[in-house]
Amino acid sequence: MANLVYKRVSTDQQSTARQDLVLEEAGIEDPVFFEEAPGTSSRLHPLQRP
Repeated sequence: MANLVYKRVSTDQQSTARQDLVLEEAGIEDPVFFEEAPGTSSRLHPLQRP
């Protein structure tokens, strides 16, 4: 079974590196992930996101 992961950050100055570390520490291998461009979450309503 695939592990689905949604990664996001709020601003252009942040990264998903900490989220990657948490996944690694939890032993999640080869996750299928969805990742938004930095800063997207503050500009678009959730239903308007790709």
